[in-house]
Amino acid sequence: MTRIKLKGLLTSTLAVVFCTLSMGAAAQQNWPETIEIPKGFEGEGIELGKGHEFFVGANSLSSLFGEAFFGIPHEPSEFAGAIYKGNLSTGEGAILSPPTGKSVSGLSYDPRTDYLYAATGFGSGDASGNFTFTGQGVTVYDASSGDIIREITFGDGTGITINDCLVTKRGVYCTDSFNPDLYKVVLEKGGLLPLTPVVEKIPMPGFNMVEGFNANGLVGEFDGRQLVIVNIATGVLYRVDTASGEASPIEIDGTELLFPNGDGLYLDGRTLYIMQNFSDKIAVVQLRGDLSEGLFIENIPGEGEINPLNVATTITGFGNSLYAINTNIIERILGNPAEVQSDVVRLRK
Repeated sequence: MTRIKLKGLLTSTLAVVFCTLSMGAAAQQNWPETIEIPKGFEGEGIELGKGHEFFVGANSLSSLFGEAFFGIPHEPSEFAGAIYKGNLSTGEGAILSPPTGKSVSGLSYDPRTDYLYAATGFGSGDASGNFTFTGQGVTVYDASSGDIIREITFGDGTGITINDCLVTKRGVYCTDSFNPDLYKVVLEKGGLLPLTPVVEKIPMPGFNMVEGFNANGLVGEFDGRQLVIVNIATGVLYRVDTASGEASPIEIDGTELLFPNGDGLYLDGRTLYIMQNFSDKIAVVQLRGDLSEGLFIENIPGEGEINPLNVATTITGFGNSLYAINTNIIERILGNPAEVQSDVVRLRK
């Protein structure tokens, strides 16, 4: 009798779960495929907030890369440092926080405090290929009001470039694309920031560097014990132990082993999505439980499918969909950056 009751309860529970998932998927089918961000807003980072909310941070990519790679100088974007807040289900949104002049790249949201952390400080480039980066660190925004809670600079803010950030239980980890180092902004219980910011620099032995940009996107579980970081130049994925800083290449099997142009990462359970910016594709890798190995599954979009990506940098996921922020950087550099839109595009997992 007990077995029958339990079986009936399990059947009923599963029916409710599948019904809820089906209803959610059906509702999501009507969500926008493309969400346009205001002209001139050079979006680079994307992150989810409460409910259907999303955030996009403003960089100044046209001034950073225009002259250095194309010999076309551009003034820094008037939106640099601004935060846009929108709704995935309606496509509506508006500027949440005004420009600071300090470009924003990766974003990470902490639901415990309703704080949005932004990797900041991308600078500008010149015709000789020299880059200037100052004021590197993170800016902390109130995700509801848009107010700046704190600006935290790492060291003197020179000689490094903070590219992405990730909130974990006791710290916000940040990648430095110019050095094999990881930075950690220490958090107190409940995600609170100390009155005096505490920043730890964690060397990453084993993380191999080449000339130019290296460490980029990072993901990991909330306990923050291990992270996955991609080297944008070499395409190697690394597992990083945050206690020791030790970085170990993740052994990948399958038809693709490296992921050059690897930018933003998104982790769903043990499924890793790798945004390969100038390659206009998202690689899907199934990781082992300990993150030491992975199997390449596929690319999104698949061969022959319509591709909405246009040098997208970062990605996030909601339900059965992935959302990427297109930079449309080539159009910006070759034209008038103030007249080009960034857009958030939706792809199916």
